[in-house]
Formats: sequence, C-alpha cells, structure tokens
Amino acid sequence: MDDDQRDLARLLGASIRAARRAIQLTLTDVAARSQLSQPFLSQIENGNVMPSVINLHRIAQVLGTTAHDLLEQGTRVDATVIHVDDSSSYSLGPGAVMRFCTAGSRSMACNEVIADPRSAAESPTSHNGEELLYVISGRIRFVIDDAEHTLEPGSTIYYTASSPHQWFNDTEDTAKFLFICTPPGF
Repeated sequence: MDDDQRDLARLLGASIRAARRAIQLTLTDVAARSQLSQPFLSQIENGNVMPSVINLHRIAQVLGTTAHDLLEQGTRVDATVIHVDDSSSYSLGPGAVMRFCTAGSRSMACNEVIADPRSAAESPTSHNGEELLYVISGRIRFVIDDAEHTLEPGSTIYYTASSPHQWFNDTEDTAKFLFICTPPGF
C-alpha cells in the first residue's frame, strides 16, 4: 500500500469501528453476520488491510449503512462540487478502479468505474434500491439474473439492484461507465 492507501485504510477502519460501536455490535457479531473472520475484521478496523469492495459492502450491510458512507464521512449540503483530482477512489480488484462522484449522506450515489481490458467485477452483487449503468466509453458485458447484455458508449441499463448483477470488460480496450443508484448501495 502506498501512503494514500494507508491513510484511506486507517480512515475506513476508524469509520467502520465507529459505526459498529454506534449500534453496539462486537467484532464477533459483525463477523458472524458478514461471513468474514473476526481477525480479518480487526485488521480492517486497525487500518492494516483494505477490504475488497464486496467485503466492504457486506460489512456496510451488517452495520446498516453503505460502503460509500463508510468511505466518505461528510455532511449534507445543498450543492457539492467534486473535482476529479479531489475525489476518492477505491480499487475493485485487479484492473478496475471506482471513483466516488458524490459525497456525504445523499439519497443517490454516482460512481465512475474505469475498467482495464479483460477485467471484471469480483463477483455478482446485489443490494437494495434501483440502479442505472451508463457506458461512457468502451464496451462491457453486463449480467443480471443470468441474462447477458452488451453495452456500448451511450447505452444504459436500469434495473432493480436486488437482482444479482456483475459487469465484465471482455475487450482489449479500457471501459469507463457510471453506476447511479438510489438509495446509495455501495
């Protein structure tokens, strides 16, 4: 981890610990409900490791919040401008980065994904709410409820986020796309 990643891991760990304590859960409680080990959760809370986006989502669900809120501790304001150089980003695993385009507690979240050639989401995910995916550049294969859709620049897909869904960049080109969801799911 570089210095920025270490700082993010420490802040995220502190945020998770505060959320867990606020609802009076032990690490053992969170481990049982998230299907993650208690030592691993302890390492996360201490800022020693950065969880995958899927594991962060599991933790957030147990804590009654979103991964986005755990990563972005802000206050609600009427208007928020986030410049690309000031935004937070999070690795989705090998070959993919998610940038948060919204901050603070809002009723909607927008995340930009930059997916390297031959990359994919770690595994199918599902969460509450509705989601819209908009392809900016490249081409992705999107699977929802075992149905496959090929999406090119300008294409959108709107769906109930509780259905298992996963994206794949099967091409030799980088793909860039937005996930917009309400309520925030990640």
